[in-house]
Amino acid sequence: MTKPDGKVEQLLAKHPSLTKQEALKIVAEKNERKRKKREGKTEKIESDRRAYEARRPEPKDAPIETSQQE
Repeated sequence: MTKPDGKVEQLLAKHPSLTKQEALKIVAEKNERKRKKREGKTEKIESDRRAYEARRPEPKDAPIETSQQE
């Protein structure tokens, strides 16, 4: 039994009046909504990262001084 089949079986057990086709459609629609939500979050994070990178000052070419060990 695959994971979507398990979700369909759980839905059918909870709502016995549904047909298997209706339950499959409900699970597929829910998965699609979740996928779009994840894509939206990813896009927002990426746009925030790009905006940060655009505002960030350029690194200086001067070497970083380190303390000399004796």
